[in-house]
Amino acid sequence: MQKPDDTAKDFFKGSYLTQCLSSDRRIFATSVIISFLVLLFTYPRYLELIFDGNLTTNYAYFFDKVKAPLETVRGDQETHGGKIDFRFTVPLLSKLLGIGDSGSGRNVILIYLIQSALLVPFLFFLMKLLLRRLASGTVLYFVMGISSIYLGKAFFWDYDFWFDAFAYFFLLLGMYLKNRIGIFLTLTLACWTDERAVIALAAVYLFHLLSETDFELQSFWQFRDIKDWLSRRSSIVLVVGAGYLVVRLFLSNRYGLRTPVGHGSGAELALIPYQLKHRLSGIYLTFEGLWLLFIAAIGLLAKRGNLVLIVSMVSIIVVQTLVSYAVYDISRSLTYAFPLMITAVLIINKYKTADLKYLYMGVMALCILMPTQYVIFYPRQIPWTILSYEELKPVISFLLLR
Repeated sequence: MQKPDDTAKDFFKGSYLTQCLSSDRRIFATSVIISFLVLLFTYPRYLELIFDGNLTTNYAYFFDKVKAPLETVRGDQETHGGKIDFRFTVPLLSKLLGIGDSGSGRNVILIYLIQSALLVPFLFFLMKLLLRRLASGTVLYFVMGISSIYLGKAFFWDYDFWFDAFAYFFLLLGMYLKNRIGIFLTLTLACWTDERAVIALAAVYLFHLLSETDFELQSFWQFRDIKDWLSRRSSIVLVVGAGYLVVRLFLSNRYGLRTPVGHGSGAELALIPYQLKHRLSGIYLTFEGLWLLFIAAIGLLAKRGNLVLIVSMVSIIVVQTLVSYAVYDISRSLTYAFPLMITAVLIINKYKTADLKYLYMGVMALCILMPTQYVIFYPRQIPWTILSYEELKPVISFLLLR
């Protein structure tokens, strides 16, 4: 019989972790288990919408968008509702499923449940993607870490009709797929979920570019042959971005749709200095321990003198950070840079010179042990479901008395 000490050693050596990810069925089971753990530590506040008798008034912008997708949404330009003119994916899905027609809480809750359920395939495809190049133990450490930060919790922590997790899912699927049509469709859905996904395309493009060159990219000049470049699947990412801009311009001119920017809109460059001065912690709190992996990747690239990749990765994260600090909801916005964190892990795996198991374990520990903070105006700790009985009691009563 195996001793307890031996069992613990086997766990940290990775034998148990390898078994967890040894087949698609086990990867899926692991995804379900991790998703359940995320739920335990992320209170799904959207359940409270069941009892909101004024949904069509309080969230009129969403119901208006479902009923008339091509009409300008009425709402204060500084609010979330005033900026959804070009966010079609979820309203069209709701319209297709008949969600939102009645305006009842029971009806609209379904779209939130779909978003929460997407965490399982999100984790499944994330692990499948990483397993192409990483060892099982490393993958599980990274996925446990990423599930413990805002990215994982966004699938449950949504009550204001944000639906960012839909965009996160489509962005990841656009990274996982190798089929050009699949990449085009999933990334297009991401862009029409939220404009921030368009900015994230830069990181997705870099990921595909590196995947095609076995992470040996030294210069973009090697793609000067247009015919060769167009034959690569990475080119489809730029096609998505260009197509989005063309269609957006058409919709703006044809139907008068717009996204408020500038003074008084809550989306302006003038916010950046103030936000950096008073909410700088939002940068760390978005990815927490994962920043160590980003720094490690930059360090390895510097050691090899790969200035092209260093400049590319730093430029992308700087742009994403500035965009995030030009609006109030910092955590939501900066989380769209998660493709860059995945790329950083793969770069580390490519150029590592030693076993970095303890680095990944440390990253996982930092992410798990620190309660997730959501930064909008100021840091707010996301409540745990296991400590929210009072909030869940009416929901449980409703379900039992149906």
